[in-house]
Amino acid sequence: MHNKPSFPAIVITIFIMASFGMICLGHLLTNTSLFFVQYFRFPGVDYNDFFQASEKIINGQSPYSIESRRYVDTPIPAIFNLLLVHCGFEQARNFMFVIIPCSLLLGYLLAVNIFPFYNIDKDQISLVGLVCLTFGYPSYFLIQRGNIDRWVLLFLSLGLYFCGKAGNEKFSGLFFSLAIAFKIYPILIILPLIIYRRWTLLWWLALWLCVLGIISAPWLADFRDILRVRTQSFFRFDENGSIVATVALFLVFVNSIGASFSTSVFLIRHAPIISAVIYGSLLSFMILTDYKLSKHKIIEKDILAFITMYFPFMVALPQVVFHYSFFIIIILIPTICYLWGKCENRLKRIPLLTAALGIALTQWQAVASYNISKNILGFAVPGLGLLIVITSIVAFKFLSLKGISLLTESSAAINQPAKPNLFVLSNREVFQNRAADEFAHNGIFRDHLCCNRQKPIEKSQQLFGFDVFRRAVFHYIIVMQQI
Repeated sequence: MHNKPSFPAIVITIFIMASFGMICLGHLLTNTSLFFVQYFRFPGVDYNDFFQASEKIINGQSPYSIESRRYVDTPIPAIFNLLLVHCGFEQARNFMFVIIPCSLLLGYLLAVNIFPFYNIDKDQISLVGLVCLTFGYPSYFLIQRGNIDRWVLLFLSLGLYFCGKAGNEKFSGLFFSLAIAFKIYPILIILPLIIYRRWTLLWWLALWLCVLGIISAPWLADFRDILRVRTQSFFRFDENGSIVATVALFLVFVNSIGASFSTSVFLIRHAPIISAVIYGSLLSFMILTDYKLSKHKIIEKDILAFITMYFPFMVALPQVVFHYSFFIIIILIPTICYLWGKCENRLKRIPLLTAALGIALTQWQAVASYNISKNILGFAVPGLGLLIVITSIVAFKFLSLKGISLLTESSAAINQPAKPNLFVLSNREVFQNRAADEFAHNGIFRDHLCCNRQKPIEKSQQLFGFDVFRRAVFHYIIVMQQI
């Protein structure tokens, strides 16, 4: 069970559903009102800002001149929304409520299909996306507000999908540039592309960004001004999953249990600096490890897995990160499952499992737990999960440097033939491995088939006819599939 690639996904599913059940049980025992989101004026309030910004553009005005002054994204989302202005706000909002869950689920399924999983594992991993969409707080928050982070998730997934296909750099660059144009934080995707020398993709990305910049040029100065005002005057603890808010809330908790008051006040006051040091140290080490790993031959799927590991860093940088942005982190689930299935070193699996638990924490129902406990620390749980994910990823990269080879130990060190790579096997060998896994999943010949599909059969086994028996089993499977 624990050797299956889908094991981390199963752990995440169990944790999310168990935490959701505990919150519902707490609601029954405390007899308190239970709200899963903080109701703010009316559903789709964020989309209302985008709709008004589109109306301003149609009227020849700046999208940042809306009355609420809450439109703080680039002009591109408002431009893309122009087609829906003629439908009216009510119809456009209802359309968005349908599109949001569809785009989230489609983006996640695209991320799953990037990696080669067997059908049974792919189904289980895909189910986690539905669980996060159904029981996770970020999806509730995103649907209730109607924000555009759903498009960022879809664009990043599409960019990764085309990034793994040769000759499609122009499409990958287009979708990455759209993600950056909708929200600024995906610009961090440039770092791994530079490290792994994806120069063609970077040129296309730069070209598409220039095109989008020319389209939005009349309002870029207004965007710069509104962004400066927003970052200097806006901070909150509730609904905020940034590292700054998480560290500050943790220091508040430490102060509440009897720490020195003067020391705690000093640390809380300097929480942004402490958070910047933590973030900068982890990101720098991440870049360093990727730079060293890039000097060795790495297959395409592993590079895509490394690229997705930068996604948690994207949403951890600003001082205010609303929890609906954390739905982007679920793209890491297929990556962790892929690495789990290929990594045989138990020590390397520990940070992968820890990262899976961190992903589950990012889906924590923060508002519901706050309504039950009346403790603001409930809002720090998703941010704590984000910090755990980032730290676990860096730890995995550090352990990967120990043997340079990411997924298998050196054959010279263990004095055994290296494990064959599934992506360079012949069709017959791929089918044999797939058949062996199906038997292993059903508990049949687990010890023999799971082991012997990865290493040569010993002479003693050949003498007792095990090789003949195995060939007969595979021949029978082929005949039955043809029937």
